[in-house]
Amino acid sequence: MKSSNGFSLLELLIVIVIIAVLSAVAVPVYKHNVENAKRAEVMVTMGFVRNYLEIYKGIEQHYPLAPIWENIVGSDWNDLPNGALRGKYFLSKYYDYLCVDGEEYRIRCYWKDEREVIADFWTNEKGEWSWEFPEE
Repeated sequence: MKSSNGFSLLELLIVIVIIAVLSAVAVPVYKHNVENAKRAEVMVTMGFVRNYLEIYKGIEQHYPLAPIWENIVGSDWNDLPNGALRGKYFLSKYYDYLCVDGEEYRIRCYWKDEREVIADFWTNEKGEWSWEFPEE
């Protein structure tokens, strides 16, 4: 009678191949879910900021002017304290506002590392959205 302790090389190779296949499927799904989470976080936060802008326009009859990009936190048209736009992926410092004529505005949210911008989101007064993730 032959006693075998452990696994054969073939059995180990089969397990490694199964793990590799599962990983090949799981990693793209995970990346897609992270992109969806980033997009959802930005959309909720920008919707919150858009409410402030609509309130301002209802009172003043125009959107607040900002001829150059300015950070949303600390602007005179809202009472957002520092850190109010904090999320998992995007902090307050990544949300900017631009309005030249008082009728049209853009809000942008970006996230960058030390090398480059790695995510970019935009919305305007019409509720149009755009976003871009770099190819990895």
